[in-house]
Order: sequence, then C-alpha cells, then structure tokens
Amino acid sequence: MEGCSHLYILYWMHEAPRNLIIQSPSFDAEHTHGVFALHSPVRPNPIALSVVDLLKIDETDLDVRGLDCVDGTPLINIKSYFSETDARPEARVAWRENAPYPSHVKKDNGADA
Repeated sequence: MEGCSHLYILYWMHEAPRNLIIQSPSFDAEHTHGVFALHSPVRPNPIALSVVDLLKIDETDLDVRGLDCVDGTPLINIKSYFSETDARPEARVAWRENAPYPSHVKKDNGADA
C-alpha cells in the first residue's frame, strides 16, 4: 500500500439491520427506491464498500480518513484505488439527478442543488 493515496475498504456491516427492501432516500422522502439503488446501511446484504484517503502506514496499522463504519467492523478486503480505471465520470443515476435536494445536500458532481 506504500505510495497509495486512496484505498477501497470492503467490510461486513455486522450491526446493520437487514429488514427493509424498499426505502426512501433522506433527500427525497416522497419517492421510494429498491434497496440496491441506494447507499443505505439497511440492506439484505451487509457487504459495504468505502473509498478512503490513506494517511499513514505503521507496521500493521493503516490510518485512513473517510471510512463509513463503526469501530470493530470486520474487514473483508483492502485494495488500491486506481483513479484512471476505477473512476467513471460518465456514470449517472437518472432518478437522483431529478430528485429534490435540501440546500445542505450536494449532488454527486459537487455542485450545490
């Protein structure tokens, strides 16, 4: 991992509930979407993925920023993030592009809604 600025962290959300199939995103409570369309922790499959900033490596520890899980969450795998092959700037989610956003939520392109 030496020299990597970002990593993929694959982990098992062992404390997340797994009882909902249809959900409403927090920014669009009027519409529902299938569980696999959202990034909600409530899902039938507890496998999750985060892209994190790698801050420091110490023998057996990795210091990262941006990991979206609770302390003690079991890790499944760690992979290097390659910006030239892992990033897909043309990717889109049509229903989200048209969803109403509260002023404090930013769209994926980083622009205020």
